Amino acid sequence: MKKVAIVVGVVLSAAAVGAAGTELSLSFGEPVVSCPAGDVRVDYTVTSTGAASAASVTETLTQGQTTIQTSNYLVAAGNVNDGGGWTFAGRYKTRDGVFQASGLANGSYSLEVCTTQAGSNGNPGKTACKTLEVVVNCAEVSNPCASASPFGEVVGNDKIRPNATAQINFRGNFGDTAFVEILDANGFYRSATVGRNGDSCNYHANWKFTTESGSDLFGNNGPGVYTVKVSGNGNTLEFAASLKD
Repeated sequence: MKKVAIVVGVVLSAAAVGAAGTELSLSFGEPVVSCPAGDVRVDYTVTSTGAASAASVTETLTQGQTTIQTSNYLVAAGNVNDGGGWTFAGRYKTRDGVFQASGLANGSYSLEVCTTQAGSNGNPGKTACKTLEVVVNCAEVSNPCASASPFGEVVGNDKIRPNATAQINFRGNFGDTAFVEILDANGFYRSATVGRNGDSCNYHANWKFTTESGSDLFGNNGPGVYTVKVSGNGNTLEFAASLKD
């Protein structure tokens, strides 16, 4: 399950003001950091009170002196209803943007968004930048099975009889599903994928000796010692099982 951490950033620069009181500015929403993946989303808005000419936008995420991610795009001139990039509200023209980054490690980052709009009607061009601090602090998601001691056994019936069944039980950090193999020294081999039992670290598989019906694994190669191998999530387990007449 994802945990969501909301981190409030700090604005470090002001809007650019041109002639005749025209203004180009940026405003940030609250950044959202999704854990445990370290995914970041920041909504922001570019606002212009000047002409609805095109504007360039550059997004740059840094950590210290290292640039982590950068991108840029153009807000098309004109009203969005006419195929442009601006939404009109009286004197104000706005464009909503979204910055996204994935898989960031824990630490502090700086997101700078800059926008530039050329001048018009004798007004000079304008550039506005704002910087936001984004903190990623995703605590490690607890995995109770990581510390579970691997263990396996075959319980119940151990005699080869028609429709007889033995239960293969095992425990460990094998993920949502584990891969189970049964083999012996004479070439017998069967395998199956077994799901974890609910939210526990336990798995159960039915080994039916003479029929496939209702089984996870079936068949046998006569009395003797069989080896059960379990693997999953980068972990392995091996234990013995004996069958009798």
